[in-house]
Formats: sequence, structure tokens, C-alpha cells
Amino acid sequence: MVQCPKDVVIPVVLIPGIMGSRLRQKANPDKTIWDPDDVALMFKKYGVAGGFYINPLHFTGIGQAFENADMSVPGDHTLEGTSVALSASARKKALIGGASFNKNYLEPMEYSDHENISNASDGFWGSQVERNWGSVAWSSYGSILEKLEQQFPQTLSLAVKEVNPEFSLVEMPVFALGYNWSASNDDSGKYAADKITEWVAKAKQRAEDIGAQCPGAIVLTHSMGGLVARSAAMIHGVAGDIFAVLHTVMPTDGAATAYKRFHFGFEHPEFSIFSPIDGAFERAGYVVLGRQGQLVTSILGHMPGGQELLPNKRYKDNSGKAQWLTVQNPERNWAVRWMSDDEPFIELPKSNPYTEIYRREDRMYRAANPDWLFPEGMEDLPQHTAPFDYFIDINRKAEKYHDKIAAAGDFHEVTYLCYSDDPGLKTYDRVDWESAKPLGSWGRDVSEKDVSADRTDDYRREDLLWGSEEDKEISGGWVGTDFKIASASGAGDMTVPASAGRFVAGVPKSRRTGHKNGYMHEPALKAGIVETWVKDTMVDVLGKCTLY
Repeated sequence: MVQCPKDVVIPVVLIPGIMGSRLRQKANPDKTIWDPDDVALMFKKYGVAGGFYINPLHFTGIGQAFENADMSVPGDHTLEGTSVALSASARKKALIGGASFNKNYLEPMEYSDHENISNASDGFWGSQVERNWGSVAWSSYGSILEKLEQQFPQTLSLAVKEVNPEFSLVEMPVFALGYNWSASNDDSGKYAADKITEWVAKAKQRAEDIGAQCPGAIVLTHSMGGLVARSAAMIHGVAGDIFAVLHTVMPTDGAATAYKRFHFGFEHPEFSIFSPIDGAFERAGYVVLGRQGQLVTSILGHMPGGQELLPNKRYKDNSGKAQWLTVQNPERNWAVRWMSDDEPFIELPKSNPYTEIYRREDRMYRAANPDWLFPEGMEDLPQHTAPFDYFIDINRKAEKYHDKIAAAGDFHEVTYLCYSDDPGLKTYDRVDWESAKPLGSWGRDVSEKDVSADRTDDYRREDLLWGSEEDKEISGGWVGTDFKIASASGAGDMTVPASAGRFVAGVPKSRRTGHKNGYMHEPALKAGIVETWVKDTMVDVLGKCTLY
């Protein structure tokens, strides 16, 4: 056995998921744009702009442009349709800033104060504010940050001593690394690499001063934070400063749920008379995040970070199949079913989802509806540029990021990951478009004409209070084909499917843990089973002396 250092200093860096970092305007740092801990701000900016039938924005004067809109212009001019367009415009103004994406518009709230964290100095490592805890949402990450700092060090030291009695964890400073999640994970990876380099250099100097050693940082990630960490390590050269990476619920190669949300928004929470309060909070979150496709597309259609969550070229569903998107033929009348085997009309991708699915503007299964990208209008943009071209530009950047991370080696050599493999938490591991024709199917196949974009222009939406996901569909009108996405049925965490952990060639199976009694995606790091996994994995990492 290689001799372990007796005294060790190991910084821990938490990298949150998408929407888990608090953001502000870079040009105006006093203007907060996204802060899940600020209920009043989130309601004002996003709850009010939730796409209600009677939109509160109409009473603020913001809606004047829409109220005076030319009703001869093609589009949905119903009361709800106008309201959703108005809401989409308000949301886009807040999160995108201008008509098209600018990566310098937003920035993380670096080293900011927060009512739940301490500004009191803690010796050499300073306060929680100085360790950047205020850059992330306390409601999502406060619990794990406190446990890492207050409970884990002694527990870890005692556990590792059972393997190596000489081991002593002298100090374990905990940092939080919020980032601009609207930008590409390539850019966020560069930002993260700079921060990790700075914090590890400080830890190594501290270790030298007290006669200890620092083997590098342990990086703990949640969701999209895993893509940021991989970018930092493999593209931006900080792998040598990282001792190990622990990924939780990472969308390793994207998630089919992201594609579904471009069309129909976030998932409608099921109503339960047994938990009305929890249900009310879930509905509030549903409204804030975007309950309809137009509200999601107007933002993620312009965000590289959001588009990098779409399934990439290596994505597989839970059965290991690369063709994760189908357009199904109608179920035929029993009398003629024997004449056909009912094979799907379309199974995609053959090799590249970016060109075969997302950028097929002429097909209803494209990722972004062009009419939804600029709800505010395009008056300030070059007239020769089509709306979908802006989406294509961002989508190409997303494709480039995934190609780049794969070419760079994909994962840090000491990588562990855990994921929910719970079949009870129904997750979109694949997307199956189901079709229905006027007057029944009666043996009629779906045709190229049926899936063309101009035959499917009306997105029916659910009622906010009493509706369900089943209400969401694309209508083909009186003579066209209706399409809806089949309900989620795969194991996962209701956002990221189990395939994100099952099929990761770059990480040994012994370092991948799927929890059958799983957890939902957003609160994963608050789940006891995940906290235990983090602790046990850190013990395993620190106990392997040959890694020093």
C-alpha cells in the first residue's frame, strides 16, 4: 500500500444544477434576475407571467402592445393565447435581456450575502459568504452545505481511520460555485475552472503552512452542474486540481424531458386531496418554471445551457435504444389490423438528433416552434434573419459542446455518480408521439404530410387548476392529424431517466449507483439516501491511498 499523508486538507466544491444559481445583471449588479429563495421576486417576475387566462400583466400597462396587436397576423388570438404570448415576452425580457442571447447579460451572485448564511469569519477560510455560499439557492442546497461543513468532517475522518489509522482530515472547507446557467456549459466550465484553481491553490498553500497535504478538491455536482464540472476538468484543464468528482442526477447525455418541455412545458402536478399544501407549492413551482411550451421555448430556445440538456448523439433510452423519438401510426380498427404490423412511422435519430430532429423546421417534431421564439416581435432584429435561424445558431453551439467534451475524454479519471432508478417516478426516457385522425384511424397510416409543421399549428393546453398532462396536444384542425406525447413511463427521478447512469461507458460500473427507492430530481441532494451516498463515497475516495 502506498503511504497515505497523515494530515490532509481537502476543499469540497458544490456545483448546482440549472436554475440553482442566483443570477443578477452583469451591467447592473444590484438588479437580481433569478433567486429561488426570494418568493416575492419570483412571483413578480415569473409567477405573474404564468400564462393565466386573465393575465395580471394586462393591468400593469405592459400588455398594451398585445392588446393593440393586429389580429390579422397569424397566430393564437384567443384570450389565453394573447395572455401566454404576453407572459412569454415578459419572461424573455427578464432572462434573455434582449431579443437574442448575450452571454454577458447575466452573472452569478458571487460572494453575496444571504439571510441564511453567516458573514462571520471562520478563521483562515473566512465566512460562508467568503466561500461563495450565497451564489446558490439555499432552498435547494443549504441542507447539504451545512452537513458537509458541520457533520461530515468528523464522520469522514473516523470512517477513513478504520482503513488507515494514520489518516487525519485536518480541514475540509466547503465552497459553493454558482454559475450563469443560461450560458453554454463550455463557458460555465471555464468560469468554474478558474474558481477551482483559485480555491485549490489556497488549500495547498494552507496545507503547506500547517505541514499537511492537499491532493485537490472533491467536486460534488447536482444535475447540470455535472456538465459544468466535466467541462472544467476535461476542456479547461483543471483536472489536476480535482481529486474526485461526485455526480448526482446528472443528465449525462441530455434528457428527453427537455425536448418534451419545448413543446408542452413543465409537467403538470397531479392534484391530491391528501396533500393540498404540497400540491399548492408544486403548482406554484410549475407556474414559475413554465407550464406551457411557449413559455419554455421563448427562453430555452435562446439559451445554450438549456439546449445542452437536449439528448445528444450518444443518448439512449432506458432499454439502451438510441432511437428515443418515434411518431406512432394510429391504432387500426381490429378488422384491418392484420393487414399491417403497426410499426412506427418514424424512429429517430439514426445518428444525429440535432440535424434529424431539433433543426427540422419543416416537421412538427422539431424542438422549437418558430412562432414562439420572439413573442415580443422582431422589430429590433435584421429583417432578413428568420426566427428559427436564431435557434439553429444556439443549437449548433450545443452540439459543439457535447462533441467537444466527448473528444476531450468526457470524465475525470476519478468519477462517481448516483442516479434514481425508481420505476415509480415516471420519467421521459423516450418520446413517443401518438397520433389520432378525424373520424378514427381505420387503418390509415401517418404520412409525411401529417407531420409537416404547417398541419399542426394549434397547441391545446391544460387548465391550470383542474387539467392534467393528458390535455396537452397539437391539433391538426378539422382534417389534420392530432398529436400528443405519450405519458412518461420510464424509471428515473421524473426529470432525468435511469439511462443517464446505466449506460456511462466512461465510468466503471462499480462507481455508478442506481437507487431503486429513488428521489425526485430537484430535491435529490436533500434526500437521505443521497446524503448517505455522498458520505460513503467520500470515505471510499479518501480511503484509497493509491489515489494520492
